[in-house]
This record gives sequence, C-alpha cells and structure tokens, in this order.
Amino acid sequence: MEDLKIAGYGKSGGGNFNKISINGYGEILDDVFCKSFNGSGTAKVKGYVASKSLKFAGEIFIEEYLQTKELDITGRLEVKGDTKANDIDISGDLSILGNLKANDVIINGGLICYGNLTCEEIKLNGGITVKQELCAENVILKSYDIDIDEIHAEKVVIKKPFTLNLRKKRININEIECTKIEAEILNCKKLCAHDVKLSKKCVIDVLEYTGNLDIEPGCTIREIIKL
Repeated sequence: MEDLKIAGYGKSGGGNFNKISINGYGEILDDVFCKSFNGSGTAKVKGYVASKSLKFAGEIFIEEYLQTKELDITGRLEVKGDTKANDIDISGDLSILGNLKANDVIINGGLICYGNLTCEEIKLNGGITVKQELCAENVILKSYDIDIDEIHAEKVVIKKPFTLNLRKKRININEIECTKIEAEILNCKKLCAHDVKLSKKCVIDVLEYTGNLDIEPGCTIREIIKL
C-alpha cells in the first residue's frame, strides 16, 4: 500500500493507504482505510475513516463514521457518524453526531455526543453534553458545564473544576443510576444509588438509595426514599 502525503494544500481520492500524513490543508474525497493517520492543520474526509491510529493537531472533520484503536487529538475533531475507539485522548473539543464507544476516554476541553456514549472509564475536565445515555464503569467529571440525559455507572464522581474563567454554569442531569456517587456540585431530577455523598451545592428532586447516605448541610433534596 502507498502512503498519502499532503503538505501545504491538496486534495485526494479515498482508498487503502499505509500511512496518511496531512500538514497544512487537505481534503480526502471518499472513504479511507489506513494503518495511521496523522498531521497538523486542517483535514476533511468526505467519507469514513478506518485506521489503527489517528493523531492530529488542528481541526479534522469526518463526514461519516470513525473507527480506530488510538485517537489522540489536540484541537478539534468532528465526526458526523458513529465513533469507535479503544483509547481516546483529547485536548480540545470532540463532537460526535452519532454514538461513541470506547474503552478509556480522557478529555481536557469539551465533549458533545448526540447519541449514546459507552466506555469503561471517562475522565473529563471541561464541558460535556450527552443527548442520550452515558454508560461506563467509572465517570469522573470536573466541570461547571454538564448536560446529560442519563448516566448508568458503577462509580460517579463530579467535582468543581479549578478555574477562574467561568463563562457559564450549567449542571443538568435527568437521571443517574450507579452504585456509588460523590458530588461536589449537581442538579439532578432522579438519583438512584447504593452509597451517596453530596455537598451543599447539590440539588436533587428524587433520591433513592440502599446503602450509606452522607449529605452536607445545605444540600437540597425534595424527596428521599430508602429502599
């Protein structure tokens, strides 16, 4: 298989490649299969990408789905279809219009997923929006900007971030179902858990628990149900 290299400005058709390297501005006009996809600048793929690794600094836009083992982005990645990866490390913004499935997800920046997000563990410092379900073993969020429909997890940790530049404060989760939760800040309609630890900055409409309950004075819970 040949390598595909674009330096400066260029366009290419799709196909099977050994390595894809884009430094500058590059467009690929169809689907691509490759062992590695890397570079810097701006890349646009008008199809899907199947690669063992995708490492890019800058902006990359994929019109269909993405499948890779290793995803490492500094900048912005937008995928209009589903995304499947083993390990994801993002410094910047990740936008998925479909579903996202991975093992480990680390994000310093922002994540928007319009479908379901399924992973073993997610660690995020920044903003997160999941329009449907977030399913994981461990969910660790440091954020003042959370908008998630449902969380299903073994352990959930929500902490206040260390930041002085607070543009907006939005913590909205419809439902959380987990074994253990520790939250410094939370706004949730329904929380179901075994062990619960909540700070005074938490507001819960309905809390159902079966184990230990540790609530800081000032925490607002409208209804508590011991199961």
